[in-house]
Amino acid sequence: MSELETKSFRDLDELEYDNDTLRFLRKKLDDFTIDVFRQVVKENKIHRGLVKTRLDAFHSKRKKYDSAFLTLEAQGFVEKKEDGTATPYFVTVRGKQLAQLLYEEKLRKEQHI
Repeated sequence: MSELETKSFRDLDELEYDNDTLRFLRKKLDDFTIDVFRQVVKENKIHRGLVKTRLDAFHSKRKKYDSAFLTLEAQGFVEKKEDGTATPYFVTVRGKQLAQLLYEEKLRKEQHI
């Protein structure tokens, strides 16, 4: 690989959003989707991915959950990784940015109460 190719190659999985893009995408997320994202983050803290079919009330709210996961995946905040018969979701680099933003929002909200 030439030096130019090395410099131009960038691992897109490691791409981070600038603050404006991150805030814009966060604004598009409803409370249900944010709650789903928080569940993925919680499972990631114990080094497991979140398998959506194991969620409480998944079958009764399947369309809502599918929509939330699709949105989070399309915006680049979570990714799924095949693991045999299960397909767990994991937080991405951009998801970590969103988690930090949500944490900061929570702190600001608590300070104003």
